[in-house]
Amino acid sequence: MDQGLAAFFTGLVALLGALVGGGFSARAARIGGEKTVEAARRQVQDQAQAESRRWLLQARHDAYQVVLGSIDPYTDALLVPTAEAEAAEAAKQRFRSAHLQVTVVGPETVRRAAQELSFAFVEVQRVRDEGRPVTFSMARKIEVRHTALVKAITAVYAWEPDTAHKIP
Repeated sequence: MDQGLAAFFTGLVALLGALVGGGFSARAARIGGEKTVEAARRQVQDQAQAESRRWLLQARHDAYQVVLGSIDPYTDALLVPTAEAEAAEAAKQRFRSAHLQVTVVGPETVRRAAQELSFAFVEVQRVRDEGRPVTFSMARKIEVRHTALVKAITAVYAWEPDTAHKIP
């Protein structure tokens, strides 16, 4: 009976060892699966963030091109006394549309600079509508605000590559 009891306990210990080992294997497999799922989720999230950053940069680039391209025609329409009313109105509408695009996608510094330029344009437009002459200081204000907008836009593109995840 001693040999039978010894074989029973040996079998019991072997079974217990197999159960414990199987439990650890199952736990390790579950942990490995969870880590794989987490890594895949993180990769998808990182990819979505990168795509969002690319979209924002492209949208800003497009808006900046439009607004910068609209400034000179509007300035000329306001400052040149012989400008036709239709041309001036078209230039104004083009600038307003471009300003709106910048307001939607631009960072605060660019939005503020575009708004200041818009205020300068409105001031000159009001003077022209009243039939008064545009002064040199008004023309200078437009030039200064235009330069400030260009600097603000340039600063957006001046971020360092290692800080690309922190798009202004």
